[in-house]
Amino acid sequence: MTVYVTGSREMVVLETNATREKKEGTDSETAKTAESQSAAMTQVPLFNEEKKPRPRHVPGKTYRTETPAGTTYVTINENGYGEGQPFEVFVLTAKAGSEVMAIAEALGRLMSYILRISSPVSPRKRLKEIVRQLNGIGGERSTGFGPNRVRSLPDGLAQILQEYLDESAQVEDAEQKPRHSPLKQQELPIQGSVKKSEHSSKQPLGDLCPSCGAATLVNEEGCRKCYSCSFSEC
Repeated sequence: MTVYVTGSREMVVLETNATREKKEGTDSETAKTAESQSAAMTQVPLFNEEKKPRPRHVPGKTYRTETPAGTTYVTINENGYGEGQPFEVFVLTAKAGSEVMAIAEALGRLMSYILRISSPVSPRKRLKEIVRQLNGIGGERSTGFGPNRVRSLPDGLAQILQEYLDESAQVEDAEQKPRHSPLKQQELPIQGSVKKSEHSSKQPLGDLCPSCGAATLVNEEGCRKCYSCSFSEC
């Protein structure tokens, strides 16, 4: 003798009409519920927009600093919704059309996109993470001394961004102190008051060298020459 429990098999040996109709009704309701949930998840996005639109007018600050790539201007704009959150970053250094300027513009665009993208993480927290990632990146040359030392263009950007966060700390308490003091323009050594290193005084600022990567590729006598590795395009 074999016993079949109702519902254990698709087809059972003995099943009443009432039991079959009840089972078919339950399966139909389950399928409809699953379809409605799937449709809702497909139609309703996680956020209402991919990137926050830019208002016509936004307030901001522009910082000036010295980096191994030359004098750099960093503009940090805040959103126009009265929240006082960082909204976009512009980086201007070197001359237009150079490799250094292309890298600076790329850094500014990426940081702006990170700040404007829709996310539950606040823009200030995202900016702190950007500072953590860029802080301390070293290159071939450095400028400044002690707490004002700038190891590279990304390191200089990190110091400026940290200075902005410190100045606007009343919006949100800082979660982490900077690893070194923020770079302030008034603390930079006046030209001639501090002896420059022999390495920095001999190498002029120019474009990025395709051979060694230093920003010492200059146009001279109708030819592009590198003062760091003697690379020449002639």
